[in-house]
Amino acid sequence: MHDEPPDPPGDEPFGNGDEFDDLGDDYDEEVGDGYEDGLDPLDEHESALVRQDLVDLERFFNTFGPEGFRGVSVYCHDCAEEHYYPWDMLRENLRTLLDTGETPVHEPAFAPDPDQYVPWEYARGYVDALQDVGVDQRADVGACRRCGVEIPSELRQGNFCPRCGTPLMSERLRQALGARGLRPDDVSDVLRESGLPD
Repeated sequence: MHDEPPDPPGDEPFGNGDEFDDLGDDYDEEVGDGYEDGLDPLDEHESALVRQDLVDLERFFNTFGPEGFRGVSVYCHDCAEEHYYPWDMLRENLRTLLDTGETPVHEPAFAPDPDQYVPWEYARGYVDALQDVGVDQRADVGACRRCGVEIPSELRQGNFCPRCGTPLMSERLRQALGARGLRPDDVSDVLRESGLPD
């Protein structure tokens, strides 16, 4: 359809490669491809930290994903900015780091809504607190005790009632304490003494 552009000057199309002859035979060895050459694998301690980050990320996803959060945000001390990572992107970055010792370059999220990303440190504190009080965040909550709405199956691992916004942690605590043999009256007493809605 289009006329081919004329060849540049010289005997060979697009030059003959002579301009690279003075770089020496070990040019490829010095520069490499940026991915396989010159990478130091993670040591045992670094690998353990990345594996823990993957475990934490899954806990965060199980806790905040059902609430509609798109991912996590991480404060970068180097550039003094918050970075926003969708769940899948950060999961893949961490797996690549574990496998190769390098994280892939990615395009930053375009105009991310900070309200759709949970800060990493906040998420860690939140899920640790749930674990400390014996709450299994994956436990389904079938209905809200406050407004009585039946919670759709895809939202039953969420943190709040989709209708009235009541926190569902009290109901999970109720389930956990009941499973440990406490009578319903005792469970209610524990919730009230803890300052949680009964």
